Amino acid sequence: MRAPVLVLAGENDPRCPIRQIDNYLDRLAERGAPYETYRYDAGHGSLVVAETIKQSAIEVYFALRALKLR
Repeated sequence: MRAPVLVLAGENDPRCPIRQIDNYLDRLAERGAPYETYRYDAGHGSLVVAETIKQSAIEVYFALRALKLR
């Protein structure tokens, strides 16, 4: 993998348990793959508007950095 990866993960997600996410991030780290992660206190997605806005901003700024536009 050469492209940077952004992982947004809910600490209490029943569909994608956080341990599964941790295992994936460990494998990325072992391979030296570029990644960033953001964990939030919710399940599979958040219904809190402020959290949704925050995650959208994280995604935009990640894309800008990945494309070297910022």
